[in-house]
Amino acid sequence: MTTIPTPSDDKRFFEILDLCCKKIEEKMGTKPIADWRSPDYNLLNSQLGRQTKVYLSENTLKRIFGRLKTPTRYYPQKATRDALAQFIGYRDWQEFELINRFAPQVAPAIQQEIKVADIEHVAPYEKQSKVRTSKLIIGIAIFILAVAVGGFIVFNQIDQVKPGEVSLICENPNGEVPHTAIFKLSRLGNVNEDKQFTINFMDEGPLKTITANQEVVQFFKNPGVVHVRLFYKNKAIDTIAVSMQTKGWVANSGHDSLSAFPIARLKPLSKQKLFVSAKQLDSAGINLSKPFMIGFSNIHSSNISGDNFLFKCQLKTEESRPGIACMQASIFILGSEGRHRVLMVKPSCSAFSEYNFSELHVNGTSKNLSNMSYDFSAGGNVKLLVKNKKVSLFINDKNLLNTTYDKSIGKVLGVKILFNGIGTAASPELSDLNTGELY
Repeated sequence: MTTIPTPSDDKRFFEILDLCCKKIEEKMGTKPIADWRSPDYNLLNSQLGRQTKVYLSENTLKRIFGRLKTPTRYYPQKATRDALAQFIGYRDWQEFELINRFAPQVAPAIQQEIKVADIEHVAPYEKQSKVRTSKLIIGIAIFILAVAVGGFIVFNQIDQVKPGEVSLICENPNGEVPHTAIFKLSRLGNVNEDKQFTINFMDEGPLKTITANQEVVQFFKNPGVVHVRLFYKNKAIDTIAVSMQTKGWVANSGHDSLSAFPIARLKPLSKQKLFVSAKQLDSAGINLSKPFMIGFSNIHSSNISGDNFLFKCQLKTEESRPGIACMQASIFILGSEGRHRVLMVKPSCSAFSEYNFSELHVNGTSKNLSNMSYDFSAGGNVKLLVKNKKVSLFINDKNLLNTTYDKSIGKVLGVKILFNGIGTAASPELSDLNTGELY
């Protein structure tokens, strides 16, 4: 059921919704929403559905963006709000609201409307009085706004946690799937023990609050590496990696999300051919008549640098599947400090291509990535070479992408291969460029 905001919350909610719409406009990167036509809304619907599995009609999107007039402003339901937030890089709407709660508001222009027709029918001194009153109202409003902004800035400068004063600790950061991890805070400075901090578990759970004397317990059910972040006043102050390890390669029903789950009754797979059949998926409870994703994961600690390695593998996707127009294959290299990700699709769907190397994130809607697209339905050999933070992507020995990034992802803690629909990964291998160590 949709939660209707109270009148006091209503105005701020729609300001945050407008901010979300603005970020969506920036991500689409075509033209202002005011100039959008049906093809623009259809493109957004397609990309939103591919990324979040939530599809919205043109009229619904117009209501959200305020382009379709209604007696009262349209209030999207929770699933819709979560999808909009996820589309622009947040875990859900709650996280988007938390981070942007204190974002600067656009102050409405304070105007005292004085109709010319009315002024023409009053005496000159009445005209001057109206003008003086208007100026006085504007002056008072500006003064109040300046005091409020100044007080807010001073308060926030005082109520800050300096780097290193508080850190997040996990008592058991490494465990097998499933894993229950315990989190605490460590205080080095004179930080009030009643201060509340927020823990973000990415896609593995809702935001949770914690104070200096509390413990927070979080259950992780998917193989992978989660970079758990600690926030204070919407500012990230610490990050730690929690690793859900596997004994070799295993299959699960998707990527790191609350809806993903390991495929039951399957032994660790031979890396010579990572594959699960339709019969095995059906026995695991996956509805094959709807779009689904299959992931293969190998998660364990290593001394291999995430900035100096060679990964190679042979990938093969289905030719087609009902409900999936663009078959895709993704490779994730999970590090102790960050991750790399490459999403590859066939040439006709290159708008959905993406790559994410540490802090660098580029998608096919903002840049032409047709050069790195490939149809894997007939199979293809992929090589990902990362040398001193310089990246090269090869498919069938053809160099399709070269780029660089700045921030190290640390040591390699895991490798994941993701398909929408049934896919096959043969002989994946990751090796350290300096030592030759195999992951």
